[in-house]
Amino acid sequence: MTPLPAQELAFKAPALSPAAAKSVPGLALTFTAGGKSDGREARMVSLYVPAGQPATPFLAAGAFTARWQGEINSALKTEFQLSAEVRGQMKLSVNGKPLLASAGDVAGQSNSASVQLNKGANPVVIEFSSDGKTDASLLLKWASKEFPIEPIPPTVFSYQLDTPAIREGERLREGRLLFAQLRCASCHADATLIPARGEGMPELAQDAPVFAELGSKFNENWLAHWINDPHSIRPHSLMPRIFPETKPGQIDPRAADLAAFLFSQGKASELAPMADSVPLGGALFANLGCISCHTAPGFTGQDSKERTPLSHLKAKWQPAALREYLKDPAKHYAWTHMPNFRLSDAEVEQLTAFLTAGKQREFTAAPKGDAARGAQLLVSSGCLNCHAGMPPTTQPTLKATLKSSWLKGCMAVETASRSQAPDFKLTTAQREALLAFGASGFGALQKDVPVEFASRQIKNMQCMACHSRDAMPSIWSNLESEMTALQSAAPAQPEGEGIPQAGTNVPPLTWTGEKLQPVWMSEFIAGHQKYKPRPWIIARMPGFPTVAKGLSEGLAHEHGLAITPETEPVPNPEKVTNGATLLGENGGFNCTTCHGVGDRPPTAVFEAPGINLGYASTRLRKGYYQRWVLAPTQIDPESKMPRFADEEGKITPNDLYNGVAAEQYDAIWQYLRTQK
Repeated sequence: MTPLPAQELAFKAPALSPAAAKSVPGLALTFTAGGKSDGREARMVSLYVPAGQPATPFLAAGAFTARWQGEINSALKTEFQLSAEVRGQMKLSVNGKPLLASAGDVAGQSNSASVQLNKGANPVVIEFSSDGKTDASLLLKWASKEFPIEPIPPTVFSYQLDTPAIREGERLREGRLLFAQLRCASCHADATLIPARGEGMPELAQDAPVFAELGSKFNENWLAHWINDPHSIRPHSLMPRIFPETKPGQIDPRAADLAAFLFSQGKASELAPMADSVPLGGALFANLGCISCHTAPGFTGQDSKERTPLSHLKAKWQPAALREYLKDPAKHYAWTHMPNFRLSDAEVEQLTAFLTAGKQREFTAAPKGDAARGAQLLVSSGCLNCHAGMPPTTQPTLKATLKSSWLKGCMAVETASRSQAPDFKLTTAQREALLAFGASGFGALQKDVPVEFASRQIKNMQCMACHSRDAMPSIWSNLESEMTALQSAAPAQPEGEGIPQAGTNVPPLTWTGEKLQPVWMSEFIAGHQKYKPRPWIIARMPGFPTVAKGLSEGLAHEHGLAITPETEPVPNPEKVTNGATLLGENGGFNCTTCHGVGDRPPTAVFEAPGINLGYASTRLRKGYYQRWVLAPTQIDPESKMPRFADEEGKITPNDLYNGVAAEQYDAIWQYLRTQK
């Protein structure tokens, strides 16, 4: 399986459009391997590439080099101590001056250098190389008089947006993802260019909703309108318009025929929700974060945050089916973007009532369809290629399509050139990205890297709708007026200690890959953890089981860390004893005032408790724990966790371990490892 040579293509990659010359967050990262180069944006100076794996999907596995270029931005003229953890070879320069060179194994690195950063932007270049025979990793750190050593945070880096290599690399990645998400290979199958399902790029294995008893789920009139023009109902939908456009406002008779057949597959159920559940459902919609991805059902007009509208749900769903869907969104569609909130029956009833209440969008009556003709169209129109995984019977292979031209059919700009092909409503930028990716030969479909999978899924699953990351606030945190209106319409809830409180104070994603143990993180993202770490807030982490493992692996690699479980020696009995003392009230830090430990609750909570420390050693990576306890507000300025250590890393008047904070915190860690 080899990429298609450029001479066999009937098109070329379009020229890059002009871009503004401005500084944006991140760094320009360029990889070179096998005589080829590839660029992408990076959040920080870090990477992890397992032996035998490629550094990017567009390059071969084996020896490679990586080069980060951009600026470190400093608020003041200040001296910093730079250091690096390296498996491979690395050179660093700041303001044109070589500062640091490291080589070898990460466990043996202690190289560091002092540098005075100027106020404002300081140009930085980092060059890294690996022989490809062993795991490659890099993590650049710094320290100053004000804070202990830490990874250099993403918020201080910037690079020039108009960097051609990065713009081209990002365009190739957009085209590659579009090719998978639009399921191009479902109609244009080609074993010579596209890997088998479950191999290569994970998104190639994504499914489409199963046609299971649709007559029991959706209303026939809505189905006709959806099939006729899905983008008029849900902007940016991946579902194409499968029949050529008719006059505005008209339903193609074939869409009505398909709707009639699909509606005949199942028995309608009209168990209406209880009207008195609507206010509670509205509060849940706000408190669970649904509002950060969706506008409320009664919303009209243009949404500046481009949330998915829900104003058509009453016309779309039969209430019983909506209840079932809210209970388990992935039941008939594993790759759905809708997460599983593990709703109770009462919560499902409340949300169903809210989502189908009030005045919503109405659809004109579609012409009466013929179910028999619809059954024939189900096959001939190609619906089953995506929705049932049936091999195509009428469409040319991908290679044949590319050799004739990729500027007609689905990719055509003009309706006349599209003929009978589906209309995906591609923008100019999307069409150019697909052409650029096609011109690369499709070899990047045959492999993937976890860091890039995680980056794609953070965007696709809309993680930043609820979570902040780096300097970017979440959508949820900017919806106070909408949330207040929904919350105030619900009956007043009890207040007091132990009662879950509403709010958007969910953890940021900036350091997640460094913070959480990969196995625990994967289970948590999948929704399989048996406990809720923060039970005092109403918000809950929903489950994304299909992408959980790959997302957790990629987040770890993004911080230069492996996913193998961390191993430690058996806890030292003396340290365990001292750790118990340091954790408590008599001679310790009074951690148990706010934090429970196992089955022991906190003793005197103020405002809200902290996470139960009995979970710490299975949930957190030790390195992050040590960084957090030394300087918590350096990681999260809004944290209520106090800093006990001074700038020298000492704690007084406590004399254990000569007041060295790192040793005292290690004793606490060893004690926590004994807790269940």
